[in-house]
Amino acid sequence: MAIAIDIEAQRRDMPAWRGLFYADEVARILLATDGEIRGQSLNLGPRAVQGWSRRGFFGMEKNEYARNRAFIWFGGVITCRAIALLLSYGIRIGRIQAAHEYLRATTGLDFPFASRGFWVRTKGISEEVCTKLDELVVSADRHGEVPFAELMYERIGDPGDMEFDGSEGEFATTWEPMPGIVINPGVQSGAPCLKGTRTPTYALYGCYVAGDDVDSLAYWFELGVNEVQAAIAWEERLAQV
Repeated sequence: MAIAIDIEAQRRDMPAWRGLFYADEVARILLATDGEIRGQSLNLGPRAVQGWSRRGFFGMEKNEYARNRAFIWFGGVITCRAIALLLSYGIRIGRIQAAHEYLRATTGLDFPFASRGFWVRTKGISEEVCTKLDELVVSADRHGEVPFAELMYERIGDPGDMEFDGSEGEFATTWEPMPGIVINPGVQSGAPCLKGTRTPTYALYGCYVAGDDVDSLAYWFELGVNEVQAAIAWEERLAQV
């Protein structure tokens, strides 16, 4: 119990963008997310995310009182998303780790993969750093040799499903893994919620599974029917993985 108390104390002291998530939760969210991340091809799971933790991507300890489940700040969740995207293009994890360590040393940021500079071209990293990243991550994969800049910007594009703060590192503060569903570490402890509300999707889904119909839920929670349906659709994605 002492470890759990310490974790909660750390959580209260951390900036809101960091949050706190378990490896299995992160793996499920990644698997349920559309786009270039494909669970079947990447073979993602809690062990993979825990392996990334052991490699030092998150700079966190393991919670020994939760069956060795690694716990991860929100910056680590976005880092996981970046790792999964890079893996989906055939970049080996060792090269991704080298690129991450290089960016961490160059930028001084604990979570460089969670910063605006990594994701957004308009405020991207310098040409000099991109050149070095090309050396680290370019690989003869199934798509052919892909320079880092092309991989991140031409292929992936600016991520309109994330928002970034105004801090020095301009870190990701929210992620919208599915239209209308937002993960914000400062709202409901990071549980996926309906956009613009504090209503977690699991609450609506629990009522729905228990037998309440969509119209009734929309009335009781003062939501639109389409919002309730979006929450159910998201939770059903999670349930499938």
